[in-house]
Amino acid sequence: MDIEFHYYMTYLISAKAGFDANESTIIAHSSQYVDDNDIIFEIDKGKASAYRNYISQTMNILKPKPNLLRIYPIFHFIPGDPLAETALRKDGKMHWLNTTPNSSNANAIIDLALASGNLYRIGIASHSYVDTWAHQNFVGYFDEFNAMSDPLSAAIPNIGHADAKHNPDWPALVWQDKRLLTDRVDNNERFMAAAEHLFAKYLSITKPGMKKAEITKQAKELKKDLLREIGERDQSNDFKQERIARYKLLGANSGYGDQEITKYDESDWFEAVVNEKVRGIRDKSDSSLSRWDPFTDIYTWKNKSKYKQSDWYRFQQAVKIHQDESWDILQKNTFHKLDLREL
Repeated sequence: MDIEFHYYMTYLISAKAGFDANESTIIAHSSQYVDDNDIIFEIDKGKASAYRNYISQTMNILKPKPNLLRIYPIFHFIPGDPLAETALRKDGKMHWLNTTPNSSNANAIIDLALASGNLYRIGIASHSYVDTWAHQNFVGYFDEFNAMSDPLSAAIPNIGHADAKHNPDWPALVWQDKRLLTDRVDNNERFMAAAEHLFAKYLSITKPGMKKAEITKQAKELKKDLLREIGERDQSNDFKQERIARYKLLGANSGYGDQEITKYDESDWFEAVVNEKVRGIRDKSDSSLSRWDPFTDIYTWKNKSKYKQSDWYRFQQAVKIHQDESWDILQKNTFHKLDLREL
């Protein structure tokens, strides 16, 4: 999934579930920022207030394998049930790291975040949870298991859904995954299943005790509204901006926050807390794990007494907690079945 679901639809789902506009913005921004948090910064280097963040995304698949294992399976490709019906392949292959929708690992991870009450953690966990629908049948690691049948994909490294390009991420797309027994993929169906389950997760803390029939009714309303704004099939993703404009306006409706959704800006949170400008330093064509340069990039807190109350700092702390606690869950349930040294 991309910004359409991770930010705009996540906002609408959280608002529909009863979070107010500010809470929904924090959850949605945190969800999308998981994809944009790919630079290691060091603020106030050499001082008592020095701080260094963790990244939750990397474009460099050539970095040391432990780094990849700490990022992809935790934030983007949660290992699921390799024998799930949705994972059945024509070649009969299975993989312990295979992502499957709504898996026990995914539920354990998001439930832990929901129990914390930390909106930043909830947003981060929401990202990886809904991606179990979009990224199903791929593993967040180097593996031939990810390879598509298209001969043109032979030159693409087999990590995640690189061979499928952006096909899993676009909501209005219908495409084929020829590895599967059922190879037709309708992203509308996958995205709406993700929306319904995420909505129920949010309701479990905003409106605990709501009867199942009412949850089903409200989820049906939500999906109807989202599908209306997604609109017609869009095989080339040409109408993405038109869809985003519709999501923003839906936020102004009663039951969706009562105000137009604020446009997402990946630099807002960081620039609000440091003195230096960062716009323009992120070059997506650069595949380095981090564009941070310790000799030239110097960053300082705007307010050393209050930076810990900032959105950026709280998000980064949530990333660290999420990574550690998710690793523990995956180590207990999945990683122990593998020899990680051989991956």
